[in-house]
Amino acid sequence: MSQWADLPKELLEMISKRLDLRVEVLRFRAVCSSWRCSVSPPSFDQEIPPFFLKLPPPIRAPDPIFAGAILMQTTICRMEFLCNYSNSSCSLSKSSLVKVGESKHGKLQLFHPLSNQETNDSFRSLNLLDLKFVQLSKACLLKWPGGISVFGINKVVVFPLSGCIDNCELGILAIYHEGKLGYWRYGDKEWTLLDDRNFEYDDIIVYKGQFYVVDRWGTVSWIDSSLKVIQYSPPLYGCGGQKNLVESCGDLYVVDRYLDGERRTWKDFEDVMDTNGNPHRFSRLMSKARPMAVDFRVYKLDEEWGTWVDKKSLDDRIFILGIDCSFSVSCRDLSGGKGNCIYFCDSRYGGQGMSGGAIHVFRFEDHSIDNLALIPDFSEIFWPANTGSST
Repeated sequence: MSQWADLPKELLEMISKRLDLRVEVLRFRAVCSSWRCSVSPPSFDQEIPPFFLKLPPPIRAPDPIFAGAILMQTTICRMEFLCNYSNSSCSLSKSSLVKVGESKHGKLQLFHPLSNQETNDSFRSLNLLDLKFVQLSKACLLKWPGGISVFGINKVVVFPLSGCIDNCELGILAIYHEGKLGYWRYGDKEWTLLDDRNFEYDDIIVYKGQFYVVDRWGTVSWIDSSLKVIQYSPPLYGCGGQKNLVESCGDLYVVDRYLDGERRTWKDFEDVMDTNGNPHRFSRLMSKARPMAVDFRVYKLDEEWGTWVDKKSLDDRIFILGIDCSFSVSCRDLSGGKGNCIYFCDSRYGGQGMSGGAIHVFRFEDHSIDNLALIPDFSEIFWPANTGSST
């Protein structure tokens, strides 16, 4: 150990600059006092500053609504629990999914990947030297300073501009009011509506460095640097009521969710806004029963023939449909859990906007849907396993 502690400071600095995750920098500094003194702690409070966001009002509302909101970025990771280093025949003993927050003051914040419930109490007992974090995806969430998700925002991603050099040129793409696609740049006084003919967008994803969106008919489009929406695929014409985009093994998939009723649309938001542009009757909208999932179908685009392929199995893959991020992972890389299934949040009441409901699991082999609390073996892919699985 003394030989490692005597490495030149310049070499340690070069190594630290090649660490992708901030948590890896903390692990690097935890090795010994000389490594800790050679590398500065990562900055956790300068990445994205709080900004004033003008909530997108319905078309007929003349007066905007201003409120300070914070854009929170997190990283979905596979957290590997390493074995005792003296046992050279063992590389890892357990691997679980966790969401790592961009916390302030150099303190890590860990969240459940689906429920977004903070798990810091369990994290305090962990030794960073016994962990390895593998980045799987990025997630964004708009919150009020008090920690509550911004109502009416369904999905948001950071949209960097060409030549953007600081946070003052930060831009975001969002699906809001259950279907509108908009863009907001730091300092803008209002949202820019990117498509005034289609208010039926369901999901947005960053795929191979490009921004893609899908509407309720399963048509996938991409957004170029000039914010032009360009059709990428033919319509899916799936009969489901809600679409999600997921990247798996380098391919783009559309997940079609079948519901037991009609879901809200952008018109519902217009109905609860008065002529002065101030929201009212929100309690009635929020208490309205929501349709729940009863089945799923998954499609992969055959780019050569321009047709959709109905996938009958996900094999060893697990699809995670989060509120702020959807991704896939192999069950072989995780402790417990099974492949060929979809994890998602669902709730008849509550779970509005960018907040979820109870976690459910859809299994392809029999098309069954169960609450995660009733099948505890399936919760082992998350850390800690019992977080976010309640009804």
